[in-house]
Amino acid sequence: MAEPVYSHLDTQPIAEGLGFGIRTTSLRDLRDYFQLHRDEISLTGDVPEFLEAQCHVCQQRQSLEIQGHEGEVNWRETLRCPGCGLINRWRSSVHLFEAICEPSRSSSIYLTEAITPLFTVIKQRYPKTTGSEYLEGQQPGAEMQVQGRRIRHEDVTRLSFTSGSFDAVLSYDVLEHVPDYRKALAEFFRVLKPGGTLLWSAPFTFEERTEIRASLQPDGSIVHHLPPDYHGDPFTGQGVLCFQSFGFDILQVMEQIGFESPRVCCFSNLAAGYLDRNILFIAQKPDTRSPLRRMLGNWFSR
Repeated sequence: MAEPVYSHLDTQPIAEGLGFGIRTTSLRDLRDYFQLHRDEISLTGDVPEFLEAQCHVCQQRQSLEIQGHEGEVNWRETLRCPGCGLINRWRSSVHLFEAICEPSRSSSIYLTEAITPLFTVIKQRYPKTTGSEYLEGQQPGAEMQVQGRRIRHEDVTRLSFTSGSFDAVLSYDVLEHVPDYRKALAEFFRVLKPGGTLLWSAPFTFEERTEIRASLQPDGSIVHHLPPDYHGDPFTGQGVLCFQSFGFDILQVMEQIGFESPRVCCFSNLAAGYLDRNILFIAQKPDTRSPLRRMLGNWFSR
């Protein structure tokens, strides 16, 4: 399928050679993309139990299991691969991270989860990955035994890592649960190395403005501005409150924090089993090093 000529000069392919998706600062182009690819957003008619697709993680065709095929399907949370165990949004997260960042085995990565199959896959591919969960009552950086393994506690609004620690920060469907998401983004910026990349996902409004669903008060109480929306938590098995769904204005917030060239990536790809209107935010920390220090830093990180 030929791509249209998009209206905005900043609209470009997500990554060279990826073959699908765009990165943009234009809400109009984002909407045009999903209109063009509407046949890849969901399956029509009787939904099968499995979808044959190419798994990027396994590097082979797999029968992806469709949970809830008898009724309404949440496409981001299904299409589980029997090989790597990853659902749609996890598989696509790995694919886009590797296409955009081109990491090496020595890349230092921070992932804001530690007990999911996604963490297991990222850690296997990139041994210098650090993962964490939010463990109530623990000190940042502390570890405790959870589900038979040592899990690190981090509060994303006050990370324990030293500044400039990571080549990449990855955070998937976390920031909607953080009342002070601006502080979390500022912490991600701080712990990135110069030239490092932030990739993150969260519920998206497909509108200009971020929708504040609830707010945390100074006394610890919560004020609901919209009916409460709870998402599943793989750590506790309980629901976690969604404080906001992000709009296009989050790009301006990232710029104000100091990020360079923030963009919204949008993609769907039936051949890879990436159904739904998938959104990923991407930005870089400016590389202020001298050309020589930049060259040496890139060489030693290989």
